[in-house]
Amino acid sequence: MLKINQQHLKLSVLLGILGFIVNLYPIPLFGNVQLVLGNLFFVIIAILLGPWFALLCAAISSMGLIITWASPHVFIFFCLEALWLGFARRRDIYALYADIGYWLLFGMPLFYLYATIFSELPQSHLSFITLKQGINGFIYTALGSLAVTVFSGFWHLKGKVKDKKRRTFNAQITYSFTLVLTISLLSSALIFNHQVILKQQASLKQNLHDSAIHLGQATEAFLDTHKRAIDNASHWLSLSQTDIQGWQAKLTKLHHSYSGFITMLVTDDQAKIIAATPIEQLGFELVKNKSFSVKDRHYFQQAFHKEITYVSPAFWGRGFGADPIVAISAPIYQKGVSEKPIGIIEGSLNLNGFIDIEQRNLVYEYQSMILIDENERIIYASKELALPVLSTFKSVESGQKYKTSLQLINLYDLKNPNPEFVYTNYQLNNGWELYVVKPFSPLLQLLETQYLTTFAILLLSLVITVIVTRVISARLTEPLTIIANKFADKGQRNAADFHIDEESPQEFLTLYQSIKKSKQELVSYQLELEEKVAIRTFELEKANIKLQSLAEKDDLTGLYNRRCAESKFSTTYNLCLRSNEPMIVAILDIDNFKGINDTFGHLAGDECLRMIAKCMKRFFKRDSDVIARYGGEEFLIILPMTNTDMVEEHLNEFRTKVKELVIHPPQGGEDIMMTVSIGAIMAQASYSKNLEEWFKQADLNLYQAKNQGRDKVIVTKPLLPNSANFIS
Repeated sequence: MLKINQQHLKLSVLLGILGFIVNLYPIPLFGNVQLVLGNLFFVIIAILLGPWFALLCAAISSMGLIITWASPHVFIFFCLEALWLGFARRRDIYALYADIGYWLLFGMPLFYLYATIFSELPQSHLSFITLKQGINGFIYTALGSLAVTVFSGFWHLKGKVKDKKRRTFNAQITYSFTLVLTISLLSSALIFNHQVILKQQASLKQNLHDSAIHLGQATEAFLDTHKRAIDNASHWLSLSQTDIQGWQAKLTKLHHSYSGFITMLVTDDQAKIIAATPIEQLGFELVKNKSFSVKDRHYFQQAFHKEITYVSPAFWGRGFGADPIVAISAPIYQKGVSEKPIGIIEGSLNLNGFIDIEQRNLVYEYQSMILIDENERIIYASKELALPVLSTFKSVESGQKYKTSLQLINLYDLKNPNPEFVYTNYQLNNGWELYVVKPFSPLLQLLETQYLTTFAILLLSLVITVIVTRVISARLTEPLTIIANKFADKGQRNAADFHIDEESPQEFLTLYQSIKKSKQELVSYQLELEEKVAIRTFELEKANIKLQSLAEKDDLTGLYNRRCAESKFSTTYNLCLRSNEPMIVAILDIDNFKGINDTFGHLAGDECLRMIAKCMKRFFKRDSDVIARYGGEEFLIILPMTNTDMVEEHLNEFRTKVKELVIHPPQGGEDIMMTVSIGAIMAQASYSKNLEEWFKQADLNLYQAKNQGRDKVIVTKPLLPNSANFIS
């Protein structure tokens, strides 16, 4: 009777449970694409214990995915994969190489066939999902193999699967490089692809939003233009004293001016048409005999009885033709009498006008437009959508389980959980709603292309890695063996004598002898060297700190110097530009500073500069504020993200504080009082990326402050980069 190793059984069940838990929470990537990592546990078991324990572990792990995805296919594919890896391990085939063979030869073809027959996935999704399964398999197999390699000391199992013969250093280093390369390449590719998809989603979302606003506003403008036209026409006809024949001529003239109307008509107070254009379409006799009534039409009822300018929902026309139309109507009054209408004027919009509106949005490819009225009926839909005009608009939100920031919708297959379109909508001011939609499949096609590229690069990289690492390892092992033989103790040859792992390369047996003999001496040298390096590093850091201070700071005031201020401006400018915040650049100049130097001496002048700098440090104390001595008695102040309404008050408060300063000259004598003039510019960061532009405007303001008697603050807010609007 077959005896089961209880230790192996317990480890397989334990790792299977861990895999089950991890597989309950697959990592979402995009849409319904998820990254499975729990399967790495049955890869570990396949490498350590062989196929049958791997099968047990895979069966337990797969239950987590069955619960999550409600699909039994994972049980079949992953259990087969576990058996494949286990038998490959018995033949000394590395797990990653075996897994690549499994997915290329069996896994991906079988999954594609299964998905084609049993799943509801669109045909356009299948190749991408199949490719994703294969790449996912490479990732968790590489992770499992790396875990076995890195934590080799943890797997002390009696009776575990061992190599039939010792592997060469060449083979081990090649496989190690392959594992690291596979994990790093696929991980970075997944991260990069994820970031690309996020940007694509954000861009698509913004494009749809922009299109919806643009098309919605254009539609509103189109309706408002024709609504005003009807309103103006009703006023014109109300002021007219002409007879019915005269109204016919006036209506024809109006129709020529507004080609956006297919037809136009005028009725009397009994809803009988008394003028129409093009009249030949309706019939001269019908108009002449007042034989055609529109009393049942909403556009007559609303305009005549409620006395408003009315825009109707879409409806089928009659009389002029059976085309779908939107009517705009307004009441007509007798001249000088506005108590009761004597009829209405109506214009039927040419719905082909919405084609012209849509044509203006061709900057974005593959976008389509749907316009529905307040009754949920389609007024207009792009030709490629094939949605009948005046049919009820039917749609359903889809992709509820998809990881995406996009709004997804189905217009045709309303029961399919897979999305057909990405969309956004815009509510018009008359109650209509405009949808802008774009097929969802191009996003998946982009992701599929990225995954195919990743897969191709991976295969190419693996081939290059095998070739290069074999050459490198061959160059390493020969000199290592020669050196080891030269310094080794010839009397010891067994691995047990040196505690070398049985799976280590043969070349290391000899090398270990010489390394052990030199260890203590190397440690001594290392400690001595580390001490010297630490001392030199400490001295170098002190020198660097001093040099940096000298390079950035003004010796006299301790403020930033001109060069550092110009460098800080770029950082501050980029910060404000990203956050769309205003910034202030101000120039401060001490009034009559030459007189202070001449009267009290240069030492007193230096003291004035130091006191001003000290005051500036206390007043402009945010980490983001930049204050610098720009030259002589001139100081530069850069204030990002500042309340523009409080700027002038803030600078005036500082000017007042300076005015209140009492400075005692170093050599004694009369106290010094001083004032400052400040010129400043406040604007959005987009005003200019060059400090010279900001400085030039601030300097002009400083000049004006000086001309106005000094001790003043002048702040401007430019309307354009080359113009300014004085606010103080």
